[in-house]
Amino acid sequence: MRGLRAKRARTVKEGTLVVTVDIGGARNTGYCATADGRDAKTFTFANTREGFEKFWHMIVASKSRLTCDKVIVGYESTGPYAEPLVHFLGNKPVRIVQVNPMHTKKMKEVNDNSPLKTDDKDPRVIADIIRLGRALSVIVPEGDAAYLRRLNNARERHVGEQTALLNQLQQLVFLIFPEFMSVFKNMKGKTARRILRNYTTPDKIADLDKNKLGEEMRKRSRGKFGRNDAEILIGLARDTIGIKEGLAASR
Repeated sequence: MRGLRAKRARTVKEGTLVVTVDIGGARNTGYCATADGRDAKTFTFANTREGFEKFWHMIVASKSRLTCDKVIVGYESTGPYAEPLVHFLGNKPVRIVQVNPMHTKKMKEVNDNSPLKTDDKDPRVIADIIRLGRALSVIVPEGDAAYLRRLNNARERHVGEQTALLNQLQQLVFLIFPEFMSVFKNMKGKTARRILRNYTTPDKIADLDKNKLGEEMRKRSRGKFGRNDAEILIGLARDTIGIKEGLAASR
């Protein structure tokens, strides 16, 4: 899970209650079992304060009924949805671990020859993986460490979004004016983006005066591009192989 650090968990010892959760957006499915395989039925609880309290009461009751002295809580690492629950358990006497979703998928195939996901099956599979010691202990960062982790996560997310938008832009330009990229190698450059913003089709570029466009490109690029580049771009725009149908929508 992003925002949390992890390290390899130890093999589960006797006397430990293994509690697993199949995390969902609105509700979760919980399951309690011992290291030697004694278990209880799965149960559901909501992603609310009341739901989390219900989950904790089930843990306490199962720990007593199954005569365990330690508790390990595990879940499948599937994004941010488990994080509120992890923070809720942060001050509880439990060890928190997460399992790799690929391990869960493979274990389901081994158990019943089916990788299909079900609310009842997944927490049981997660428990099997934890008992084998194939889990990662979760450490929740606090204070400045948590602040920096959030900033880093946000930066990584925005860089990914920027890359996705750039890819979309390149695809659209290739459809409308594929020759454009023979003049401008870097679609993120200020000069390329200004021309695409002001002259949204090859026809508009083809009608421009090469001296006027050249001066505009020279100023924007600080001398990197000039009149000759403008003349080439205008010539390419006049003979482009770009699509004509649906051009307004693409623009």
